[in-house]
Amino acid sequence: MGFGFGTLPQGTDLGPLSRRVFDTLAEHTSFPWPILQAQCNRVGADPENLRPQDLEGLVDHLAEAVGRFTSPRHREEVRVRLQALH
Repeated sequence: MGFGFGTLPQGTDLGPLSRRVFDTLAEHTSFPWPILQAQCNRVGADPENLRPQDLEGLVDHLAEAVGRFTSPRHREEVRVRLQALH
């Protein structure tokens, strides 16, 4: 069940891995783009064009950010789903 607020700013074009990460976040939080963008900025990754090596350093940050605004269950689900992407 998604939250239904998974919109992107106009002109944002996600690469394949970024799209999968965004879609995963959108299932667990109302604001997937701000979380993705903030955590990518934190580690120096391009949120629109994530690479597998970027995701390795982002999984914990993204999961914690989701958990901070939702619940421990969502945090762990996001962590498991994102780990499976790389």
